[in-house]
Amino acid sequence: MPNEHDDKSKCPTCGKRFRMDETDAPPFCCQRCRLIDLGRWLDEEIGLPFEDDESPKTIDPDLTR
Repeated sequence: MPNEHDDKSKCPTCGKRFRMDETDAPPFCCQRCRLIDLGRWLDEEIGLPFEDDESPKTIDPDLTR
């Protein structure tokens, strides 16, 4: 007997399990969760990790001669 959760995804906002083909807001379970996630991005509560680039931001003209 197949597991009932095999074809369901988990909403990243609320954690609810849902079928991806039954939502109009993938990868979220509904538009409300999609907007909550957007608000978190816009408020900078969440973001992508980055490594600080320690290279010079401008080119030194003396080094190009």
